Formats: sequence, C-alpha cells, structure tokens
Amino acid sequence: MFVPDTHSWLWHLSSDPRLGDKAREIFEKVDDGEEKILLPTIVIVESIYITEKRGYSIEMKGVVEDLTFSSNYLVREIDLSILSALARDDRELSIHDKIIVLTAEQEGAPILSMDDEITKNAEEEVLW
Repeated sequence: MFVPDTHSWLWHLSSDPRLGDKAREIFEKVDDGEEKILLPTIVIVESIYITEKRGYSIEMKGVVEDLTFSSNYLVREIDLSILSALARDDRELSIHDKIIVLTAEQEGAPILSMDDEITKNAEEEVLW
C-alpha cells in the first residue's frame, strides 16, 4: 500500500511526464490490481480545488465516482486518530502535507512524493 501526495496523484491522472519513474511504476501496478493506493481525503479535496482553479483537463466528478467502486484506490478519511496525531505533531509542514504524512505513518505505508519537505520530515519511506 502507498500514500500519494496531491501532485503525484494528479500527475498520474493526467499522464503528466513530471511524475517520477518509481511513482509511475507503482501507479501502473495499482491500475493493474497488483498494489493499492490509500488516498487521504485531503488529497482528493486539493485535487478538486486545483483542477477547478488551474484548468486541468481532469473530470474530478467522474474520478470521485470511480473511487466508490475501486478496490485498488482506497479513501482514508480524516478521522479522530489523524486529528489527535495532528494536534500533537510539531513538524514544520503545511497542514495538507502533515495530514498526508500522518496518514502514511499510521498505515506504515511509503509516500509517493517529490516534495522536499515531506521527504525531510516523514518517518516513512518517500518514493518518486
């Protein structure tokens, strides 16, 4: 299981060449049913916002509907365990990145990200 940040997930959805080789390989395995992605809700929320504001050609309504039926892309809500960890965490990360990192740490899952701050602060492995 892997936890993507918003860039990696959007770049996968849009087939953006900026997606790292290792991240691309993992997403392909997920799409083939060989691996699973755990999507923090903050990643989905940011993705909806970014696609609306920056003109991505991704139809997020359809993506969100597909998540309802997916067994490879699992949605991880911001629950009390994440909120409790968030209240205690003092790392210098944006609130969005902190939720992604905490989700990965609670699940013991590597993070798919090129973000230097995530790489520097995460206790889990960061792949790109």
